[in-house]
Amino acid sequence: MKRIGLVILLGLMSPLVMANSKVEVVLEGYIKAWNAHDKAKIDNFYAENVVWYDITSDTLIKGKENVGPAITDYFMGYVPNMYWVKSGDLYVSGNTAVYEWVYGGTFNGQWGDKKITNKDFVIKGISTTTINEKGKIIAHKDYYDMDSFKRALGVTL
Repeated sequence: MKRIGLVILLGLMSPLVMANSKVEVVLEGYIKAWNAHDKAKIDNFYAENVVWYDITSDTLIKGKENVGPAITDYFMGYVPNMYWVKSGDLYVSGNTAVYEWVYGGTFNGQWGDKKITNKDFVIKGISTTTINEKGKIIAHKDYYDMDSFKRALGVTL
């Protein structure tokens, strides 16, 4: 009887394990595309109805045609050598991953009315990424330490 119970339990868990694997595979590919600085590949991960929320700017952008350019310009625009790596825990529930990360590089560009040149930075954050049944990202939300970023750039009050 114990063996039958174990077989039934494993059978019930299989869809969950497979779903988690799919989310993790999509997430790994997405992060890899970012680190390759391949905007076309990044854009290919998004569903047509994707939404991106950035907590530090309280910005919500909807639709693949808007999210793709906005998110890559925001995180790559002034940081051509950017890197983004998972740094801690990864939790998957259903079709959503929640994970810790580190984003860094060298900032060269405008911050308000201030010109910033060659300022290295590293910030920590957490994101949630949700995929649909086709393996496309339908929601991506970023939560990170903007104060550390501003201090690294020398733009704090």
